Amino acid sequence: MTRCPICSKDAPEGSRFCPFCGAKLLTQAVRKTDPLLGKVLAGKYKVLERIGSGAMGSIYRAEHTALSKPVVIKVLHRHLVGDESHIKRFHREARAASRLNQPNCINVLDYGQTEDGWLYICMEFVSGKDLCRILFEEKRLDPERTVRIASQVLDALDEAHSQGVIHRDLKPENIMIERLRMNPDFVKVLDFGIAKIRDTDGQGDSSGFKTATGMVFGTPEYMSPEQVRGEDLDGRSDLYSLGIVLYQMLTGDLPFTGESVLEIATKHLTEPPVPLQERRPDIPPALCAVVHRLLEKKRERRYATAAEAKAALVASLADDDGAHPPTPGQFSDAHPPTPGHRPGSHPPTPAPPPGGRWDLFTRTTDRVGPDPANPEGAGSGAVARGAGDSAAAEPISWGEAVRASAPAEAGGPGRSFEDAPPGGSRTMRNLAIVVLILLSAAALTFLGVALFQS
Repeated sequence: MTRCPICSKDAPEGSRFCPFCGAKLLTQAVRKTDPLLGKVLAGKYKVLERIGSGAMGSIYRAEHTALSKPVVIKVLHRHLVGDESHIKRFHREARAASRLNQPNCINVLDYGQTEDGWLYICMEFVSGKDLCRILFEEKRLDPERTVRIASQVLDALDEAHSQGVIHRDLKPENIMIERLRMNPDFVKVLDFGIAKIRDTDGQGDSSGFKTATGMVFGTPEYMSPEQVRGEDLDGRSDLYSLGIVLYQMLTGDLPFTGESVLEIATKHLTEPPVPLQERRPDIPPALCAVVHRLLEKKRERRYATAAEAKAALVASLADDDGAHPPTPGQFSDAHPPTPGHRPGSHPPTPAPPPGGRWDLFTRTTDRVGPDPANPEGAGSGAVARGAGDSAAAEPISWGEAVRASAPAEAGGPGRSFEDAPPGGSRTMRNLAIVVLILLSAAALTFLGVALFQS
């Protein structure tokens, strides 16, 4: 128990705010012997190490003795075992997580009570770090990594919401990041301890939830406005919490902070967050727009579902691919810029026109880049078109193709950025391929005839 410095009442272990007056608690490290360390729970889970603690229970790394398999055991605090409401809440967490069958959701393996009264949930062991630890070490994340992590969180939320489960306590501490061989930022969403479950088993009111309207649960910094007001919740409340997490990942700071629960709650209800682009100008505008929509005070203005939010989040980076114009000197003469191409790599080959293909010996009169004779006219900035496109195309002979590739000092036109015909280098490359194919065919024919005569 932790003693509140304001009202002098005892708060549950792991609490950061006093549940009676809302004041911030001063945490003190207390070293004491844990009665569960070294103990074998339910005859099969050997408790090895305590790795965390919260208001409801403690988390332990353990081993399944029969399988020699690492697992995680969550044990309800001893002083809460006699509280029927906490027992139901603990059971609800096990039920909520066990409903979910999605790679980014934590997998519950077992639930039960030992002979000496300990209530426990056994879950899969996830190696790695929680997002809170990563943000503490790295301060903030780049937009690409942020989107990669948040997209997986949204996949987990989409599964939860489809099963009638609302997390209600989404925060960095409940997002584990595991480094896998094929995915360096594999996400697991944890702790459905205060999840709301829609009753679909035919017992009771199937349209209701298992908590009463007016009761407030969650972590103040990540609570949605409707959660603060104690209203009935839906999946959009989790999306708001993810918006807070996204803001924190991109800036390194929470959008709303305070010295008491009331101060933080008031900001959630009334204050808009500082615009992301003011905090970090390098973030793509489309990504900023997605985060701010998730942080809308009215849930009707947020995305309707987690799947819709994920689509917008992924598209926010794709929209930024061609948003920044090339700087002078960024491209060499050998590689003229291609619209939509990300600087720093070779420009992609343009796609053939619809219903047609690139003509090997065809060039177009369009230019790549501004026309020196008409810098502001139509056609400036156009790209090379394929045969059959609307631009006027003129045939090019074998001799012209050879002369087009000759350097200026050898009598050819040269290969400058302004006057090189689009596709000239591609024409010569295709020509070389054709010649190689013909030579190879002739060689194979000769070899076949020689073998036949022998």
